[in-house]
Amino acid sequence: MKLIITTTTVALGLAAFATTALADGPPPSPAVAVPHALVVHVAPLSSAAGEPVELEAMIDAPFAETLTARWRAIGEGTWHDVAFERSSAGGWFASLPPAASPGLEYYIRGVDANGAEVAHFASATAPHMVRVDPALFDRLEDLDRARLLDHRDEVALDVMGHDFGNRYGLPDRFLRGEITYTHRMWRQLHHIAFGFGTISGKTPVSSTAADHMSGYLNNGERYGFGEIRVRVHPSVFLDGRVALGVSQDGFDAGVRGQIIFGKPWRSALFIGGEAIGDLGPTAWVRLQWDTAPPFLMGAAIVRTNLPGVNISAAGLYIAYDVSYLIATRYTVKAQLTYGARDGASHAGAGLGMAAAF
Repeated sequence: MKLIITTTTVALGLAAFATTALADGPPPSPAVAVPHALVVHVAPLSSAAGEPVELEAMIDAPFAETLTARWRAIGEGTWHDVAFERSSAGGWFASLPPAASPGLEYYIRGVDANGAEVAHFASATAPHMVRVDPALFDRLEDLDRARLLDHRDEVALDVMGHDFGNRYGLPDRFLRGEITYTHRMWRQLHHIAFGFGTISGKTPVSSTAADHMSGYLNNGERYGFGEIRVRVHPSVFLDGRVALGVSQDGFDAGVRGQIIFGKPWRSALFIGGEAIGDLGPTAWVRLQWDTAPPFLMGAAIVRTNLPGVNISAAGLYIAYDVSYLIATRYTVKAQLTYGARDGASHAGAGLGMAAAF
């Protein structure tokens, strides 16, 4: 069988091809590609409280898209945009504002020349989370809040007295009472307090045998005070107090200071002193322990001139105290003392109670 191609056949074929090409129109032009940026980013896992979260990235073709980091605090519903900026080191960065604990979440997106959104890292439905650790005093406040069941305020009443005795049988004793209102902040300024107090006592005029018949003095003071407690370290506290009042000699003032090593509500060492103008100075060292819960116990050595002693020897006594918490709100306290100033040792005692709310 022979295939015969003539001039007529070729002409007809070319005519048919031309008709088909005209019917379909001109061939389509190739599509123009929209440039996109390439983002290389190492995501942070955590950040310190109070500090901005810095995002760093290496970006190829950075001007091909408008690049932003979208972020929000964990639990927040609204997204916020922060644009990437060129850093002096040659890379790109975005600085997210400081966030509170537990942290924030973000993703990186771009918008190309056609207005289309391009995901570069994470997404709105699956953002990356940056944990923000709470600051030190935030953590300490949370611990105190849980320990005290959010009871920020307290009213306390304390009464104590000691009888020093005297070798000549003269009275040498004092009685002291205070009522205190305390408001706790649980921050670096741990609490503030104010209150009222009274001191009354009898003390010999002289310690010499020739003058022992001269009798004794009635000394005392009524005063108001304000005090603060500052937490300078998780286990170091400083107390300060200023008092104004009236003594047997007229207007008077007093100051008190104390440093606490440890937790005041657990095992701790207290070292402090007080000076009341017309009644004299007092100093103490107290050791407290909580090894027998729910009891909190302490032992102290106290040296004092209360109640404004005239004789040469300063009073010295030891004290043992115990407190007990009832129903997480009420505290009862008791104290026993034993010591002397000018003669044989005698005893004293104290009672107290406090209500938190």
